[in-house]
Amino acid sequence: MARFRQIDRGGPLPDLIAAQIMAQLRSGELREGDALPTETALAGMLGVSRNVVREAIARLRSDGVIDTRQGRGAVIRPLSERATFRIDTAALGSIENLVDLFELRGLLEIDAAGIAARRRSDTDLAAMEAAIDAMAGASEFDELQLEADARFHRSLGQATRNGYLSTIIDYLSSRLKETTRATGRVYTRDDLIDVTIGEHRRVFDAVKSGDAEAARAAMAGHIRGAAARLGVPLP
Repeated sequence: MARFRQIDRGGPLPDLIAAQIMAQLRSGELREGDALPTETALAGMLGVSRNVVREAIARLRSDGVIDTRQGRGAVIRPLSERATFRIDTAALGSIENLVDLFELRGLLEIDAAGIAARRRSDTDLAAMEAAIDAMAGASEFDELQLEADARFHRSLGQATRNGYLSTIIDYLSSRLKETTRATGRVYTRDDLIDVTIGEHRRVFDAVKSGDAEAARAAMAGHIRGAAARLGVPLP
């Protein structure tokens, strides 16, 4: 039976919990078909809140590592059924992997912004604007601002009305929280939130106006700006 250890608070807690579970899978402590303890039990074992456990479980579910079943909770899926595409946040300490990630964002999110400008609904616009508003009023990114940032990108993905594209952007948005955390550690100016909000607002305004090319250009500017603030050189 797998033994869960208290988390060393040296990084984002959901990432650390997910990494511990993945390590137990690799070592054989956890096997396919095993059920994880309840969220309450895991929170007690790991020394964290239920919300942190819930985010870690949601991350592993989106990676295809676990499934939730009626009466059994979170269950380890067979390797043959797990998602083949996965972004390991621990690997984002490598500049090469960060370059690859931002290139992927460019390929997906720039076109997504253009599509969203043509297909968005009033509900999509309201969700995007609410996400921007939720980022305001703080001097630095905390968990609320990080989630609001991710929610903006998820709302943009949903506005494309393309289920596959929306799903991929939803997955990416949850992994991009770590790049924003890292930016806060290396960006030396005190205007990170204001600059980020400004870039999101330009994307939003173009999507709202239905200008696909302006939306693409605004998203390209946001991605390049985010990469530059993190020190990631894009070609």
